[in-house]
Amino acid sequence: MVERIRKTLGVLRPPTSGPLSLMVRRHRLLFFFAFFGAIAALSVCLSFLIRFEWSWLRKVPKWPEWWQSMLLVAVPVRLVVFAAFGLHRVSWRFAGLRDVPPMINAILVGSAFDAAILLWAYQGAFPRSVLIIDTVLCMALAVVGRYAYRILDHLSRGIDAGPRTRVVIVGAGRACNLVLEAMNTARLNAYRPVAIVDDDPLKQGITIHGVGVATPIDVIGEVARRTRAEAIILAMPAATTAQLYRVVKLCRETGLPLKTTPDIWQVLQSSEAVTRIQDFSLDDLLNRRVVRSDVPEIRRLLEGRIVLVTGAAGSIGSELCRQIVDQGALRLVCLDKDENGLFRLEQELRRRRPDAALAFFLGDVKDEGRMDALFSRWKPQIVFHAAAYKHVPILQFHPVEAIRNNVGGTRTMARLSQRYGVERFVKISTDKAVRPTSVMGATKQIAERVIQHLGAGDQGGTSFSTIRFGNVLGSAGSVVELFLEQIRKGGPVTVTDPRIERYFMTIAEAVHLVLYAAGMGTGDEIFILDMGAPVRIDALARQMIQLSGLTPEIDVPIVYTGLRPGEKLYEELWTPEEKPEPTSNPGIRVARRTGGVPDLDARVDALLTSAAAGNMRECWEQLLELVPDFQGQTREAAEMPPTAAPTGPTA
Repeated sequence: MVERIRKTLGVLRPPTSGPLSLMVRRHRLLFFFAFFGAIAALSVCLSFLIRFEWSWLRKVPKWPEWWQSMLLVAVPVRLVVFAAFGLHRVSWRFAGLRDVPPMINAILVGSAFDAAILLWAYQGAFPRSVLIIDTVLCMALAVVGRYAYRILDHLSRGIDAGPRTRVVIVGAGRACNLVLEAMNTARLNAYRPVAIVDDDPLKQGITIHGVGVATPIDVIGEVARRTRAEAIILAMPAATTAQLYRVVKLCRETGLPLKTTPDIWQVLQSSEAVTRIQDFSLDDLLNRRVVRSDVPEIRRLLEGRIVLVTGAAGSIGSELCRQIVDQGALRLVCLDKDENGLFRLEQELRRRRPDAALAFFLGDVKDEGRMDALFSRWKPQIVFHAAAYKHVPILQFHPVEAIRNNVGGTRTMARLSQRYGVERFVKISTDKAVRPTSVMGATKQIAERVIQHLGAGDQGGTSFSTIRFGNVLGSAGSVVELFLEQIRKGGPVTVTDPRIERYFMTIAEAVHLVLYAAGMGTGDEIFILDMGAPVRIDALARQMIQLSGLTPEIDVPIVYTGLRPGEKLYEELWTPEEKPEPTSNPGIRVARRTGGVPDLDARVDALLTSAAAGNMRECWEQLLELVPDFQGQTREAAEMPPTAAPTGPTA
């Protein structure tokens, strides 16, 4: 991979090591004895000089004997002790702080032997101050000598390194530090960092490994021109999806190649070295990111508990299962009605955690008898309810099924959780439930109200929480998946409206925050995930085309098809009345829905009865009563694409 990058960039392969390093590796033992022998001898000579200054030539007649005796003792003793401590096996090129304590211990032990031998030989008449000075000097010379070697080797390697690609690094955090360290090694010596850009104003003007930092990231074009940069490297693993889109857009505007370190998340988890740099691609934008698995709050929630995940074969449900099995749950029960999806999930989880206690249950959340059998058999203590119909245009034409699944299925699972003493019930919701314009959003809002109602009336029993967020990148049937397929076929890429915006987050990020929020829940909360700034779908489509190595409107056309039935131009994560407040996690806010629907149970019963009977007219009437802030078209008009941004419900 590295060799291919170098050929692509037209740079020469740098030497794997400098001339000094090659010499040392060929004659390791000889160099070890010569180096530390010289250090020991120099330390002895300087010790006498410091102790007696220049007067020892006249006033201390025994100094030549002392000096010769200490040389004869100290040099061989130190070499033997250093070898015994294994210092001859320590890499010279990669000497670091971890190598200092063994070296100091070896020097102290050697000094103890020197003192014992010399004081015994001279019956205590040997100058003790010389022994102390020698110990301190030997430590200083050995440590300085080790690092001086690294510096000299680095300089010797750079003499014939050949041309290097000038790069600007985006992000001035820990990942940047690792990338800069990697560029000082032979493996990535083909890159020369010339500037760093970051959004943190407190980092303006500082240097990292001698490279200056400029803020904000918006100035990257100016910085790239000023420094004559030839490429840009992303080092922002903690960036939100929206932030990443903004940064990629700014980098693309410079016209420079955009690169990344593909394993940077694993690097940050394990403190390993950065080993390669490659072109930034669509996969880097869409693939799941590695999330922290050592969060105490999540482990305390799940460890030793029986956990049920509904909709386990779906995008969110399957990622929930992956992260839950990594957190020490006593047993994970996976429920889904998709037989093939459940089979694939079972194969994956058993490979991932062969020792985990897993159960896979084929069933539909609308089937109360089947669900009762599940609760009776497995007695879950925590339930994550991710099962739902989610595709807006489909549900506009099938509102009865949307009601039965999203409302009826949720209430069935929530009531069974109460009946069987489940500790926590966590409902996965969507931003489309806020002032909905679609059947899908309306049914999700009703499901939220059902959970809130049950939570308010269940004193000391099951804790009910709702977690609301926007779109996730790469989920089944998402706009991103659609764009990918269209780009692979050469287009056209279809965008409903050039103004349409959506919130985005990777699946792993969203699920990680879901688990964290679930641990904070005490009941009757709506947790809202911070999705960052919304992303314009038109810009997303163009960026995906560019990341595929193509040009929008030239290689791949973009066609605007108009809003689909029930579709919003802009999504919202909360209503003004909810007033979300920050929590201990900056990625999570908490709110409580104000007010409620009178006689909620009776009205939901009536809605589900009408849905079971297939009575569309009654379903619409009851739906609008339960969702007073519905903003879209209704009845037959709901199946038609809107001609403008919805302004309110119609009759």
